[in-house]
Amino acid sequence: MDALVARFEQSDSLLNRLAAASDLADPLCSRSEWCFSFHKVFVPDRQLHLKQTDDSVLTLAEYMHPTLGPLLEPLEAHWFFSRPLLGPAAADLLEDLLASRQHANELPCLAISGLSENSPLLAQLLRSLSRRYEVGCLEPILFRSASLSDGPDGFLSRRTRKFRSNLRRAEQKGSECEIQFERCLPRTEEEALAAYERMVAVEKESWKGHEQCGMTEEPYCTFYREVYTSMCRNKAGVAIFATHEGNDIGFVMGGIDGFCYRGQQFTYEKSWAAFSVGNLLQWEMIQWLCELGVQRYDMGSVLEYKVHWAEIETRSHTLIWRPL
Repeated sequence: MDALVARFEQSDSLLNRLAAASDLADPLCSRSEWCFSFHKVFVPDRQLHLKQTDDSVLTLAEYMHPTLGPLLEPLEAHWFFSRPLLGPAAADLLEDLLASRQHANELPCLAISGLSENSPLLAQLLRSLSRRYEVGCLEPILFRSASLSDGPDGFLSRRTRKFRSNLRRAEQKGSECEIQFERCLPRTEEEALAAYERMVAVEKESWKGHEQCGMTEEPYCTFYREVYTSMCRNKAGVAIFATHEGNDIGFVMGGIDGFCYRGQQFTYEKSWAAFSVGNLLQWEMIQWLCELGVQRYDMGSVLEYKVHWAEIETRSHTLIWRPL
């Protein structure tokens, strides 16, 4: 199994290529870096089911749920951002798994996330499972994204006049107090770990660190370390640090999957709140992404501040099937 996991974790694995080429609301979180990091850090004792054909992939994990019995779920089963079935034959791979000797005497419950309402996959699953399962749906997840296809000026043209005015003032204020930005592109394990430790140091001085609700807390600190170092190993991880007089005061971190960037974490020291460091970091990242030819900035699930930065809203569903 370790060799199989290693194959799925390769930068150019079929899993990662399908995630980049899909219609997913959150493609980077269907990649190996996010999914396998979650499995390793949060629930490593589950049984992995990893299957692929020439054009399709199944990545599910199984364990004995205390009330549902055997349960097949996505590798990342906390936020349910990923889709564990990718490619035109993914539903057939699920059928093969359900028909295996392991499940001959007792059908497992199923949790399949990352589904869009009009996708052929959803229609196929509903048809194929309806005679054996009853189906329910969790609350849909709303994601926010911004188009970067026409560069920084195009991005700004879709923001309000107030947004643009506030950003100009923040840039002027940041320039006057000599806030600088360092683009960080680690490509070795050592470089990635060093960058991550800088992020944790900033997080400790942020409002999240002071309230003990950020990525300095376990298991999230270990999880995001694993995600970030895996992304850097696969040449997907990027970050920007905001600095003042050589000291880190903020950061933004994420990964690039083809033409999409997914932000993972960003914060700034609480003492710098009056200087709009968070907004400056977001704007600096957007300008860099446009230089790199990235077409879309995915900001993850909806929070109030993201509405001002991201004009595109998409919806993702998680369905639960229970045997009849």
